[in-house]
Amino acid sequence: MAADLNYAKPMSVAITSLLENSDTDTGYDLRILVAEEFPAEVRDQFLSFEGRYPGNTVSFVVVDGFADVKVSTSHLTAPAYFRLKLPDLFPDVDRIIYLDVDTIIESDLSQLYTQDVDDVYVAAVPAAAYHVRSAEAAQAMGLPSFDRYVNSGVMLMNLKRMREHGLVEEFLELSSRGFDSDDQDIINIVCYDGIRHLPLRFNLMTKYGPKNVEEFWSRPAVQRVWSRDEYDDAMSSPVIIHFADKRKPWMDVSADFAERWWQYAAMSPMCGEIVAVYLADAVAAAAGVTSAVRKRLRSRVVSLEQQLQGRDQELADTRRSVSFRIGSLMTSGPRVIRNSLKRDVRPSQPQPRALEK
Repeated sequence: MAADLNYAKPMSVAITSLLENSDTDTGYDLRILVAEEFPAEVRDQFLSFEGRYPGNTVSFVVVDGFADVKVSTSHLTAPAYFRLKLPDLFPDVDRIIYLDVDTIIESDLSQLYTQDVDDVYVAAVPAAAYHVRSAEAAQAMGLPSFDRYVNSGVMLMNLKRMREHGLVEEFLELSSRGFDSDDQDIINIVCYDGIRHLPLRFNLMTKYGPKNVEEFWSRPAVQRVWSRDEYDDAMSSPVIIHFADKRKPWMDVSADFAERWWQYAAMSPMCGEIVAVYLADAVAAAAGVTSAVRKRLRSRVVSLEQQLQGRDQELADTRRSVSFRIGSLMTSGPRVIRNSLKRDVRPSQPQPRALEK
């Protein structure tokens, strides 16, 4: 994974989901790519995963470069480009799974890691929206076509083959071009002849609205790329859920699969900070409430951080107490908002008071 400090909290949730759903005989070597060292207290929270989930390791790798890179996608930051250096960063690694931090992992990843990539560079799930773009758009970008275009948020990468063919140099040459989809475009251009498609269940992207069946299948791109069987398989047993959109679950609790994200957030070592920083606004965003109600809602949840600060409790206690509180707040959100709005309305007066906007 790669992240700056702004994405540390969502990354802790992704890692929690990964380790919670690993098989007993699976061990993960987690390598986190950063532009600069995280503060010690944040780094220690990630290193605590090793104690919580024995048999797994966590390390931080500081990556140079890309400080001046132009990022075109609004919800991305420069560390997204760090994956372009993976073959050279880890010369002892032949294959690696790259994950965006806006994911939750619902199953052991051995089934992804053992996919056949011996004769390709990358195995990933198609990015359906690109597959209906014109041939002229592909040519302008430097692609023969969009038929192989994949989402780069979840990838099984054959680093050995990439090194043998000198792909890092090609990646870096293109990194200053300023593509619309940033490093994802670069990966698809350079790896075009060496891409293998994976089933949708390995990267169930919320940007296509998969929980709304009618909306999902109304998209020509979706109909072109995935079959009903593949969709049913992904929805019934997703391996990875990817919040590949501006609408993130920590910003809006009505986002697809947000309830699952918050369940893992309750088990994260950064739970207190997540609740205090995100939950009130995430509930408010879902309801579209007034600023006054938002403040009152925040006052209800911010106390959770105070209760959690300085407490050294077992993971089981965290699950029992914090997950219950988060669940209660999420389910009671509409009621709290409705009651708060009622309190905002005053009886009619000769000169009525304007409702707060």
